[in-house]
Amino acid sequence: MTNASSLKDTYLLAKIWPLYLTLFASYIICGYLLSSISFQSQIIYIWLPAGIALVGCYLWWWRFFPAVFLASYIFNFSFTLNFDSTMLFSTASIQNSIIACGAGLQAMAGSALLRNWLGNPISQWQNKNTIYFIVIVGILINLISATIGVSSLTAFNPQYAVEDFQLNLIFWWLGDSLGVLLALPFILSLLNFRHLKTEQRKARWIILSSVSALFIIIILLTKFFISSSNFNTDELVIKEVKVIENGIYRQISSSIQQLSLLAEFIQHNPNANREQFHTFVHNLTRSSNTLKAMSWNPLIKQADKEKHESELTKLYGKKTTIRGKPLAINDDMIYVRLISPEMDNGKAIGFNVYSNPSRKKSLDSTMVNYQPQATPIIQLVQSSKEEPAFLLFFPVFEQTMPTKNNAKKQLIGFATGVFLAEKIIANAISASQQKLFHFQLYEQNKKAWFISNTENSHVNSKDINQHFSHSFNVAGQTWYIHLFAKKSYLSQQKHQGFLQFYLLLVVIATIIVASLLLMHNRQLQLNNEVDQRTKSLQKAMQEANYANKAKSQFLANMSHEIRTPMNSVIGFAQLAKVSNDMAEIKSYLQHIDISSGLLLHIVNNILDISKIESEKIYLTNEAFDMHLLLRRIYSSLEVEANNKKLTWRLRDSLPSAVTFLGDQARIEQILMNLCGNAMKFTQSGSVSLTADVLEVADNKVHLSIKVKDTGIGIAEERIDKLFKPFTQADDSTSRNFGGTGLGLTIAKELSHLMAGDISVESKLGAGTSFIFTCWLPLTSTNPKAEEYSHDTFEQLVRENEQSPLNNAALVTKVASDHDELTALKVLVAEDNRINQKLIKIILAKLGIDAVIVENGQLAIDYLKTEPVDVILMDCQMPVLDGYQATEKIRAMPEYADLPIFALTADVDTRSKDKALAVGFTKHLAKPINIEQLTACLLEVSKTVLAKYNNFK
Repeated sequence: MTNASSLKDTYLLAKIWPLYLTLFASYIICGYLLSSISFQSQIIYIWLPAGIALVGCYLWWWRFFPAVFLASYIFNFSFTLNFDSTMLFSTASIQNSIIACGAGLQAMAGSALLRNWLGNPISQWQNKNTIYFIVIVGILINLISATIGVSSLTAFNPQYAVEDFQLNLIFWWLGDSLGVLLALPFILSLLNFRHLKTEQRKARWIILSSVSALFIIIILLTKFFISSSNFNTDELVIKEVKVIENGIYRQISSSIQQLSLLAEFIQHNPNANREQFHTFVHNLTRSSNTLKAMSWNPLIKQADKEKHESELTKLYGKKTTIRGKPLAINDDMIYVRLISPEMDNGKAIGFNVYSNPSRKKSLDSTMVNYQPQATPIIQLVQSSKEEPAFLLFFPVFEQTMPTKNNAKKQLIGFATGVFLAEKIIANAISASQQKLFHFQLYEQNKKAWFISNTENSHVNSKDINQHFSHSFNVAGQTWYIHLFAKKSYLSQQKHQGFLQFYLLLVVIATIIVASLLLMHNRQLQLNNEVDQRTKSLQKAMQEANYANKAKSQFLANMSHEIRTPMNSVIGFAQLAKVSNDMAEIKSYLQHIDISSGLLLHIVNNILDISKIESEKIYLTNEAFDMHLLLRRIYSSLEVEANNKKLTWRLRDSLPSAVTFLGDQARIEQILMNLCGNAMKFTQSGSVSLTADVLEVADNKVHLSIKVKDTGIGIAEERIDKLFKPFTQADDSTSRNFGGTGLGLTIAKELSHLMAGDISVESKLGAGTSFIFTCWLPLTSTNPKAEEYSHDTFEQLVRENEQSPLNNAALVTKVASDHDELTALKVLVAEDNRINQKLIKIILAKLGIDAVIVENGQLAIDYLKTEPVDVILMDCQMPVLDGYQATEKIRAMPEYADLPIFALTADVDTRSKDKALAVGFTKHLAKPINIEQLTACLLEVSKTVLAKYNNFK
């Protein structure tokens, strides 16, 4: 369908206002239905309203823009909670107005391309336009609404973060693209459905069913993918929670393990010096970032305080005291003897940790159950910033061999570690897990967290997907961790995973829709071809009917044409048979001769047109004299011209000294037809035959022979019919002038074979001119042929035009002296009795007493007994036909050069070629042309006479 016709249908559809309202309502309804399966508010993965808007603008152009704007505005406001009229003047109204403008502009841009360039996608025949629709209108144009819409949401809606702009843009764009690719072909396929032909309906049904199935498949696949994605997300969260729990347990276990190694070292080296202690601790903690410091805290009695102070002074090279008043009179003392690193922890040396109530409680627990014990969370005084930590006490026992009487271990102190709580948690919770979760750590019976990755004590409930809590036993202390899965982070991760699936979905949908439309295009092309073929077939049937009618008329004319001379032949033959008057009989025979010649002419025309239609007509290439040919035509029509009192002129402007190569008989046939028609259709005035040279090139001459008459003329609109077989310029022509209507067709085809043509100049009632042109080579047998240049040929033409004889001297004299033929020994092979009698009479008139046999075998038998000079051989005979007999004769060495003339009714080119191939000297057609036969026999006679003279 062209753009013009497509727009015409668009105009008709645009007048249907119910359709306008239906599309308007469909925009809103589809938006509501599709929003229920969206994965984020206002970003829907298949937005059919984009296709609905495009269809509306394609049908009504700018008139549908208000409908798109209003439908989009209403839909977007429908998601606003607690709506009231004051919101029409809020930022939400501005946001929705901008989104609605983007939707309308996108629909207008796409429809402009369809209306002014690509046309209706489902009435399209050109595949390239379908590809343009898919790529430009179906995909690229949808960036307009996506860009405007996402920009508006990002600017006015806090739910849409700037960092998500690109992702939201892609989803919006792809959703609109799917909507256009599915909705537009579906809706356009429904329009005018009832008025379509059956084949067109079937093609539309394929689009409707395929697009519907594709829509359902996309919905189901997306639903399945989202459900699967949500399930996988939940599984991921649970898995990560377990990983975090295990990580914290590992960190706590690792801390206890490090401290146990220190305790074992001190047990084996209770009197280790500072250097030994520092070296061991350094090797132990260099791969860990959770330890702030490690120390050796001996357990002593208050009475031993001075002794240990003396050891400390000696150990550190300066006076060092044990500080920290015991909480009870009888309390032992646990002081810091060695600590590493000393640089940041030197103030702690000599400090009685048993003097702190909370630490005393932890130490007492350790001394009771001999298990490592942690202190509550403390803030380290030596840290420059708030840094939660805890102390972990590991009991150290005296190294003794256990015995039956001394099974109880002797506690000598505590290996102590200062552990950083934040480092333990940081090692347990990876960076990606911290992006996934909000977490908070609490101590038992404490309301305030001591470690968190949130600034506020309460996490935003809108950003919580799931909440998990877990408790940990940290060496006697209970910690609680609260994990909150971040909804924003999980959505972003799901979007990233969904994007790959979505892109693949859009690509597949695009390929399917493109394939559907391309197949539909092909169907339209095939339907169009069928329509064209149907029209062509109807036209061909009309032409065939016309041709049949023309052939029927031709057969009627032909019947008349054949019966007329046949009537003369039969009638005059019957009259001659009963007449005794010799003069009367000769008159009858003359009429029979004329009628038989006319009958032969009709038969030859029928044979020629048959050869032309089967493309089996060929030309000979023999030297001939054009002057003689023209004079013979002039002479043959001179009597008719005199009888009709017409002026009959011949102007031969060809040079007299040249001859040509070509088919003399066919040229004569053409000219006789043209001149005969001129005589037939001219009742008064004149007929002229003019021969001229148009051009000379490469030893070839371009001839022009013009036949001009002052006859009835031909109407301009009927000139084209002249050269069609079985037709004449007017149906009345055959009634008034007779004829078969084949002559000009044959003449035209023959002229084409000679690299020429026949043109017509005519005016009704004012005469006609037929111009026959052809290219003929100059004969190489002419001694001057190779010397003719263009200038010399032109000179010959001028000389010829000045000649007063006008080629009258070139008329040949047919030999009439029969004395040269009487000595010929002629053998005739002919099976037909009447033809035997006819040929015998003809030869007798020439003075020849011929021997006649009935078949080829008898001819061979006669040759074996008697010599002959020439054989006239019929081709179709019983026993042995002429072709077979000639082959056998040529096989005899003594008869290799014997003249054998084919005298047969087989006159087609194939028969002539076959005759020459088997060994015939020449081919003579029946009915017998006496002059041609005489000329052939004269040539044989001269050859025989020459041989006789040479022998003599």
